[in-house]
Amino acid sequence: MGVRVKLRICTESRCIETSALVNSGFESLEPEIVIPIALADALGIEVSNSIATYEVAGGGSVAAFRAREQLRVGLVLDDRPCPQIPAVASIMPGEHEVIVSDRLAHDLGIVIIDPFEGLWCLRDEIGRKVRHSVPPQHWR
Repeated sequence: MGVRVKLRICTESRCIETSALVNSGFESLEPEIVIPIALADALGIEVSNSIATYEVAGGGSVAAFRAREQLRVGLVLDDRPCPQIPAVASIMPGEHEVIVSDRLAHDLGIVIIDPFEGLWCLRDEIGRKVRHSVPPQHWR
């Protein structure tokens, strides 16, 4: 199943709520988020001339276009407010789901409890609360 969380992703002029896959294998030194082309269009994100390359499982690599502006990303929870984190965005052709890097997950306070069952909590909830994944949302 994987762990999916509901995020509010904002540019200077627009915000959209969507699910996102928390991928601990997406290693990044900075808070980073992969955005499908359809979501980038909906947010009005402009791509830069910068291209990011990612190593993927199986030894391959994929390329993505960097967004010109940083996004603000925050968890959407029913029981508490969450801060918005500045994040670098990459727009990846062929990807239809939002993907959160390990660093962005860290900055959002996400702790994966069980990746198969889709269970997670926030860092300050360890041992006290278990949250369940939201359904995937595909952008096509």
